[in-house]
Formats: sequence, structure tokens, C-alpha cells
Amino acid sequence: MVEDTGKKIRAETFRQINTPETVTIEENSDSQPLVLKNGRRHGITAILDCWRIDDEWWRPKPLSRLYYSIILETGQQTEVFKDLTTGCWFHQNY
Repeated sequence: MVEDTGKKIRAETFRQINTPETVTIEENSDSQPLVLKNGRRHGITAILDCWRIDDEWWRPKPLSRLYYSIILETGQQTEVFKDLTTGCWFHQNY
């Protein structure tokens, strides 16, 4: 059993899980990701899947994203998406 530390839990101590992180992506001429930069440069060796999500169209800021499941040159599989409303790229692991 875990002992009670006596510390109070405050709302500001919580953080969301799987929050997308901004990254820089070098794209090819078809706008597909070639290189992921998040402090270090990672070549993308394969695109496993690609899908688009258009959601919450009734809201002032609807979602329109193009997701890619990719393999990095390190062998790591991860997901990135391009926000089609802003043109920004994000990294998000699940």
C-alpha cells in the first residue's frame, strides 16, 4: 500500500497526457514528411499510414488534421500531424 504523504493535490499539479508537441518537419514536393526536427534531426525512413481528421466543424475553431504514422531512422515508430488550418506540425505519441 502507498503511504499518504500529506501533500494536498492542486489542479495546477496536473498536466494533460499525450499533449501534442510542436515540431519542425521538412516536407517533400508532395507535402509528405521527410525529416522530423525536435531538438535533433531524425530522418523518416517510412510512412506506414496516413489519415485525415475533420471534426468539430460547428465550433469557431474546427479541427482539420493530416496524420502520419512514421518510422524514424532510429527504428522508432511515432505519429505526427499537420494542422491544416495553421500549417503547423505536431508530434503526438499514444
